[in-house]
Amino acid sequence: MKNYILITLTNALGLYIASLLFPAITLSSIAAVLWAGLLLATISLFLKPLLLLISLPINFITFGLFTLLINAWLIQLSAYLAKGVSIPNFKYALIPAIIIFALNRARLSLIHDKS
Repeated sequence: MKNYILITLTNALGLYIASLLFPAITLSSIAAVLWAGLLLATISLFLKPLLLLISLPINFITFGLFTLLINAWLIQLSAYLAKGVSIPNFKYALIPAIIIFALNRARLSLIHDKS
């Protein structure tokens, strides 16, 4: 449960940073950001393993870079479902995907350094 909360907060922080860097990504409130982070964590928990399994050959050919496109699509889906979060197109969904990837790597390295 603690890990799920950390993932949700990391997703929300990534969306917030992306909205600060790119004005086309709009967030109406902090609650909307947290809701989108929770949706993204939940969607990623259930849908991402299936999508990764289906796209395994493409992922293998692209050395894992196709995972970034899957993450961007999941971000766009969670932004569509969350009220108050607007990501205009797929190109802008790639930006939070890269930021969230970097934040997750930093979070994992901090957790592994402590133990």
